[in-house]
Amino acid sequence: MTVPARSSHRLSDVPAVYIGRFQPLHDAHLRSMLDALSHFERLIVLPGSANLARSIRNPWSATERIHLIRACLRDAGIAPGRVTFRPVPDEFDSHRWAARVRSAVPAPRAVLVGFEKDASSAYLRWFPEWQAHHAPVWPGLNATDLRAAYFTGEAVSNVPARVSAFLQDFRETPAFARLQTEWRAVETARSLLDPGRMLHEERWVHVQQGHVWLHTRRGAIGHGLWELPGHVLAPGEQAAPGPDAVFAHPARALVAPTTAHVWCGPPAQHVAGRPVPLSTALRLPRRFHEDHHVILSRLLKGKPPAE
Repeated sequence: MTVPARSSHRLSDVPAVYIGRFQPLHDAHLRSMLDALSHFERLIVLPGSANLARSIRNPWSATERIHLIRACLRDAGIAPGRVTFRPVPDEFDSHRWAARVRSAVPAPRAVLVGFEKDASSAYLRWFPEWQAHHAPVWPGLNATDLRAAYFTGEAVSNVPARVSAFLQDFRETPAFARLQTEWRAVETARSLLDPGRMLHEERWVHVQQGHVWLHTRRGAIGHGLWELPGHVLAPGEQAAPGPDAVFAHPARALVAPTTAHVWCGPPAQHVAGRPVPLSTALRLPRRFHEDHHVILSRLLKGKPPAE
C-alpha cells in the first residue's frame, strides 16, 4: 500500500488525530492513516487500551502496535517525523476517557479522523470542538473478525504484509498459546449463558500497611493475572446490597456484560487473597485482569496509600 497522491494545495498545519486499538492493524486502518497524511502535515495516532493486559480482546501491547504502525507507514514512504504516537489507557468511563484523549493532543485545534461504522464509533461525536475528517470506508473489515480467525486457526487476510509476518511469528510464542486457550474458554463460557444475559460480581479493595490484597487467577481466562478478591456470581444471582462503588461499563468483562459491586475493606472470609505491595500493584496495570487496576486506582484516588 502506497501513499495517496497529495493534494495540490498546501497540507494543513492542523494535526489529524486517529484513535484506534489496532488489534490488529488492518488495511482499512492503514488506508485511513495514509489518506489523512495526504491532507494533513501531521498525524497523531492514539493507540487505545494501553493499560490492559493481553487478552483475546487486546492481544498486543501498545509498544508492539506502535512498532507495526511505524513500520507500515515507513514502507508506504511516510517520513517518521510526520507521525506522533501517544498511547491512551482505557478508563471504562466515557468522560474520563475523552479527557485522556484531549490531554494527549498538544494542539489548540485538531481534526478527528474516522467514520461511524457501529456503536464502537460513538466516540467520534464526543469531541465537538474538533473538525471531522471522514476516512475512506472499507465495508465488512473489522478487527473483531480478524481476531476470531486468528485464534481459531484460520487465515488472516486484509492486513499489511508486516502485520501478517508479525502474526505468524506471534503464533510461536507462549503468549499466543495462552490466548488461544483463553479464546476457547471464553467461547465455552458464553455458550452456557442465555443470549443477552447480564452477570454480576462481588469484589473487595482491601489496603492495609502499604499492601493491597490480590488474587492470582488460575483458570484459562486471564491465567496468571492479578484480580481483586471476589467472584462472579451465578447467572441470575444478585450481589449483596450496599457496595461502595459499582462498575458497569459494558466492555469491562471478557465473557459477558458484568456489573462489579465493590466494597472497600477486608474481603469476605471465603474469598482468597494475598498482600502485594501497593506501590508495585499501582505501577503494573498490565498485570491485572480486565479493569481491576482501573477499579483499584479509582477507589484509592484521594486516599492515603496505607490504611
